[in-house]
Amino acid sequence: MLRLKRQTQPILRPSAPPARPRDSWLLPILQTLLSTPQLERLRQHEHESLWESVVAEKILDESTLVHAVAAHLGVPAADTSAVSPRAMDLLPERWARRFRVLPLSVTDGIIELATANPLDVECERSVAFATGRAVRFSVASPRAIASRLDECYRGEFGSSNPGVGTVEVQHLASGMDSAPPVESPDSTALVIRLVDQLLGDGIAAHASDIHIEPEEKGLAVRHRIDGVMKQVRVLPRELAPALVSRIKILSGLDIADRLRPHDGRARIAVNGVAVDLRVSTLPAALGEKVVVRVLDGRSTVLNLDAIGFNPDEQARIEQLLDAREGLILVTGPTGSGKTTTLYAALRRIQARGLNIVTVEDPIEYRIPGIVQVQVHERAGLTFASALRSIMRQDPDVLLIGEIRDRETAEIAIQASLTGHLVLSTLHTNDAASAVARLSDIGVAGYKIAASVKGIIAQRLVRRLCPTCRGTADARRVSESCVACEGDGYRGRLAVVEVLIGSPAFEQAVASGASAEQVARVGRESGMRPLWESGMLHVARGDTSIAELGRVASMPATGYLPVAATPAAVQRRDRLGPAVNDVSEVKIEIATVDVFVIRPRPEGWLVLALQRGNDTRCPGSWETVHGRIEPGERPEDAAIREVREESGLESDRLYSITVNPFYMHRASVVTLACVFAVFVNEDAAVQLDGEHVAYAWLSPDDAAERFVWPSEKLALQQVRMLLSTGDAGAVEDVLRVR
Repeated sequence: MLRLKRQTQPILRPSAPPARPRDSWLLPILQTLLSTPQLERLRQHEHESLWESVVAEKILDESTLVHAVAAHLGVPAADTSAVSPRAMDLLPERWARRFRVLPLSVTDGIIELATANPLDVECERSVAFATGRAVRFSVASPRAIASRLDECYRGEFGSSNPGVGTVEVQHLASGMDSAPPVESPDSTALVIRLVDQLLGDGIAAHASDIHIEPEEKGLAVRHRIDGVMKQVRVLPRELAPALVSRIKILSGLDIADRLRPHDGRARIAVNGVAVDLRVSTLPAALGEKVVVRVLDGRSTVLNLDAIGFNPDEQARIEQLLDAREGLILVTGPTGSGKTTTLYAALRRIQARGLNIVTVEDPIEYRIPGIVQVQVHERAGLTFASALRSIMRQDPDVLLIGEIRDRETAEIAIQASLTGHLVLSTLHTNDAASAVARLSDIGVAGYKIAASVKGIIAQRLVRRLCPTCRGTADARRVSESCVACEGDGYRGRLAVVEVLIGSPAFEQAVASGASAEQVARVGRESGMRPLWESGMLHVARGDTSIAELGRVASMPATGYLPVAATPAAVQRRDRLGPAVNDVSEVKIEIATVDVFVIRPRPEGWLVLALQRGNDTRCPGSWETVHGRIEPGERPEDAAIREVREESGLESDRLYSITVNPFYMHRASVVTLACVFAVFVNEDAAVQLDGEHVAYAWLSPDDAAERFVWPSEKLALQQVRMLLSTGDAGAVEDVLRVR
């Protein structure tokens, strides 16, 4: 039987597909940049990373690729040289290396990361969860990111005591969720590291105070930066007892006594520099609250020139400090910079070679060459008893931390009347009220009149960030500025009233004049009210009118004119012709600016109006703008102007800010109340006689078309506050109707 031998053929198995590069999303972008031969060259080889291969084979340089990816995806190119220590502390190193990202900056709600893959959804979700902030990407090359990670985590901001990450915090909290808490060497070490991290974060962020407050949902950590509170972190409530105990140990307090307030001090080293801390605990309903005052001598202003006084105000203050005897008072609420001003004054007086002694509670900063006495009331060393002893120490100048009672006030005034220069503070709202305060605690009017040489009432306002102020990209300050970390402000300056004693002042005080009468006498002798002092800073672009309104009250009827008295004339002659006397400039709330918005799923549209040729600013584009009629509220004027200029009806109205403008011909500073209004998308625009054209534009295009910088910046505030379609947590404050 014939058998056929089956021919065996080799089995052909499909070859394994080439591994996909981890950044295969980059291929469509490369197709727009590379030639066909270059693309074929890439396809012939397996690549773990297209980015690294393109650069290694010198097909494109890194800078070209970075900017191409940024432009294609609509994200900015990263500046990897500008890294915030606060951002580095917030994102642990292992997270940064896992996702190959570099933390650049952080605000209360956003962390900005440099990445070579802006489409990494897993990174965005994980980092957002870990940090409690929205993630915003910018583009950098993998090589630049890796290099800066090594430099920052191991060099610039590296530490032998690494921070405590989110996972470790949760693990630590779970171990303390029982009663009594589970303690171990590992948990103790974690608590120590966590406290070090909290204190280090606050100091790195230039916080003046670090608040640790128990709440229903957790343990809130807040920083006071430039006078404003900001929540930076929420920890599990279970950690509160351990954290408070650690802080108490640092400051020498009794960890067993949790039912009474305590005050203590500590000194820690930050990058080899000693920083003093003043610690205060307070029993509250949900546990002990801790406030740590950071007394960092490196950031303390001890120079009058650096505090930010207006030039003529500083000249008046220096005139007071030239006195050889008398009482000089600095007034204002807590946190208004009184102590800083007094220390700066002492440094100036110290140059005269005088014997200076201070009595303080507490001593906040040590000044070489000055004898500083710490009040200790339990030991009997009060302000009054210390002053009595100091008077036998041959002092030339005395600084009293605060005049709190009649005995201290009497000794201070007696010293000022016997040839000593005495500086002190009072808690009053303005300069004139200091006289009433001394009278209230029992000092006779004739003694006040004879001893007080001057009174300085002070507030601190935040400076506009010098990096992002006035730049072309200022409208995106909250998103991109590393210098101010998105706040728009950096540092503070002083707003002051400087009342100098005069014969008219002495006569008014001795006769028992009211605070209003004393204030009028002060203005007649050249004292500028707080609001007017602040408006000069606003006019120079150093701060905003919204920030000024946070610390000072605007006069209801404008400024009171200063009479052309001999004292006023002498003041102008003494300070020179370069000093601007704006005391006769009026201020009025006169206009409204209203941004009309159509909200759509794909993005907002903002109404821009073009003025006619026969109107002011012919051909310019603007938002809805108009005057407030007599007896009309600003919000009513806003709705009326929208209806008159566009024919649209308002669905929702929000108050945004206030913008100033100086009308030099009329010597009037007008304030425009800024509103945002949402309108129905289908409504038709009906122009009034002033405008000849309109356009519905994206917010960016509208900002480019508007002529006035104030409108561009105000529109950015609208976007910041209402980006989700409402005002979120501040809806009840901003929504008018």
